Amino acid sequence: MRAMDDARDGRELVMQCLVRTREAGMTLLAFLTARFRYRAQDEWAAAISEGRVAIDGRPATAEQVVNRGTTVATRQMVREPPAPTTIRIVHDGDGIVVVDKPAGLPFHADGAFVTRTLVARARKLCGEGLLPLHRLDRETSGLCFFARNAATARSLRAAMDVDAIAKGYDAIVSGVIAEPSLVLDAWIGRDPDSAIDLRRAALPPGTAGARSARTEVEVAARGPSATLVRCTLRTGRTHQIRVHLAGIGHPVMGDKLYGRSDAEYLAWVAHVKARGDAAWGGRLGAPRQMLHAARLRLPGDGTRGDLEFEAPWPADFAELARAQGLSAP
Repeated sequence: MRAMDDARDGRELVMQCLVRTREAGMTLLAFLTARFRYRAQDEWAAAISEGRVAIDGRPATAEQVVNRGTTVATRQMVREPPAPTTIRIVHDGDGIVVVDKPAGLPFHADGAFVTRTLVARARKLCGEGLLPLHRLDRETSGLCFFARNAATARSLRAAMDVDAIAKGYDAIVSGVIAEPSLVLDAWIGRDPDSAIDLRRAALPPGTAGARSARTEVEVAARGPSATLVRCTLRTGRTHQIRVHLAGIGHPVMGDKLYGRSDAEYLAWVAHVKARGDAAWGGRLGAPRQMLHAARLRLPGDGTRGDLEFEAPWPADFAELARAQGLSAP
């Protein structure tokens, strides 16, 4: 395992993307502003006027219309924030790569992160053709998998469509759950009572715009004020475990978004932007959300049996479990 190159001092990178069907007909400036929201419109306008944006290899103008399949390339000076970049390759065979992701490493390029991402790191170690098939939140640690070729990707996506891939998570949640086990099946959709776009909510079945979701929860240990749970996903919705657990009054410890109000979340964002600590002076109970993708089972394909993997708890998860009086599994 090796660390990626340090990008804190900045480097100029050429980044390319393809225009999608729904973006066809937009002006170049509108396309860049909508697709890459980490820069303001005037910043993209300046980049275009300075000749740092090209369409299909040719200089472009702000009002030029982009078409489906067009390649847009931008030259950007990138200064990436620190992030852990050491990953563990758990399995590499059968057209599949399984990786143990550290908490704090973004999955995809987004905003300030370009090379310090799990996808970039995995491709650096295992080849540029690696295809990601699902994702973990930046603060979630543990197992995720990639396909090495299109045929394997199709097979795994088909298995995901029928919920044939088993993903198990460990979480430390606030409060004491009395029941030994729970089945959480509230639907998940955008929170209608929140002004924060990314916030989801547990909603009644059949709610318009929401999707069915099922999380099976087993209590593994209880402490005075926290519970260790093992969660099995039967569907894969955005923020599913975090939403379901917060929906029953037991949010994941360290979660910045769920288990608190919009005002509290926005106050945390302002605190971090002002260079405050991510743990918010201890107000969160943990410096990151205590969610770990601990178990993964991929179904056999006729030439081999099922593949099963486990990832041990990272040090911060184990330390908090001990501090909360929760025994390790």
